[in-house]
Amino acid sequence: MSFQSRDRLTIEPDLFVTPAGAVTPPSFRKRLAVTVAVWRERTVARRCLAQMDARSLRDAGISPAAAAFESGRPFWQKLGGLR
Repeated sequence: MSFQSRDRLTIEPDLFVTPAGAVTPPSFRKRLAVTVAVWRERTVARRCLAQMDARSLRDAGISPAAAAFESGRPFWQKLGGLR
């Protein structure tokens, strides 16, 4: 049995966007916390991808080679297109 979330990463697109009415940019601590959270999500996603079997990958439309390549990338790089 496998689990694959259909939701995209929620933090990544709005990583450092400030609201229109904001006067001050986010603090260093806030940016650091968001960055660490994004890195953690990428690590977990790649670890889950590496543990998926061939049948689950095929059901998701991901080739085993693409999954192996993506799971071997470092956490600071964005998730690539797997399809």
